[in-house]
Amino acid sequence: MLIKCYFSENVDLFLLGQTLAGLYEQPHTDVKLRRVDWITNSICAALEIDGMRIAIEVSDHSDFWDLPLLEWCDVYAKRNINPRHSTALQNKIIPFGLIWACTSRRSSIAALAAIAGTLPRASKSRLYEIYRYLVTPHWKFFEHRPEQPIDNTILFQTRVWEPFDSPGDETISEERIQLFRALKREFGSRVQGGVVPTPLAYKICPDIITNRPCRLPQYVRWAKMPLIGIYFRGLYGAIAIKMAEFLAASKCIVSEPIENDLTAPLNHISTYHSESECLEACNRLLSDESLAKYQRQQSWNYYQTYVSPQVHMAGLIERSRVVYRQH
Repeated sequence: MLIKCYFSENVDLFLLGQTLAGLYEQPHTDVKLRRVDWITNSICAALEIDGMRIAIEVSDHSDFWDLPLLEWCDVYAKRNINPRHSTALQNKIIPFGLIWACTSRRSSIAALAAIAGTLPRASKSRLYEIYRYLVTPHWKFFEHRPEQPIDNTILFQTRVWEPFDSPGDETISEERIQLFRALKREFGSRVQGGVVPTPLAYKICPDIITNRPCRLPQYVRWAKMPLIGIYFRGLYGAIAIKMAEFLAASKCIVSEPIENDLTAPLNHISTYHSESECLEACNRLLSDESLAKYQRQQSWNYYQTYVSPQVHMAGLIERSRVVYRQH
């Protein structure tokens, strides 16, 4: 099978690294990467497979669509699909599934070769973006199987956002701070993490700055160990990267409700609608070994079925073929 993959000159490899890794994990497949000027959005890519055109868009916003790509494609795989928002040609749109910042050796080498011609004129910020992608761990580095040992602790590490970085969603930082404080009051040292150090964090919550690793490779190594991962929504209700990380580490997940469409529902996770419900869910998992064991296994099963790059991309291609045939 030949897969042609197109992306813009300013492609966000950090957010599309999972897609590239998944393409290069497909068996008996030749992948050709190409920069094109007809894709202008850094968080979009396009695939051509046996005459089928697939657009991939990984925006935080459920009310955003790359309209030229939507017109061009047969199937439009969107990261955040919310029933409240729709557009013309909605029949083309399918869930992309969970997004994940990860790499593989083959895809990283190919991506770097594809953008090599842009490097001499790249800005410092662009070079940093490329560096961030290249030092992102291989997807297997995130894995921690359910039979491997863990600590009976709770993982909660987050960042806060300046208002100008989150227009229309300015409450997100305060929500995260309040929830962390509530967990800390209830469980003390069993809560691991805190707020990532930034100028804003030192200004508004200096007492809960994390002393744990923040650089991704070191963070991933440490973050595998807590039993429970606290999931909270991303900006604008986006499904955040941490959900895929939690599943790869076979964590028990205590989560805000997931409103956006997924490839398959996360039925096994514990859902909370308030701080008290979050505390109750954590207490149940910390005190009930059989429940914790069940949720860890279910997280790993979901990861193996829907999230690891090979199965994620294979599933996306197959779901796209179903829509393509219907047209």
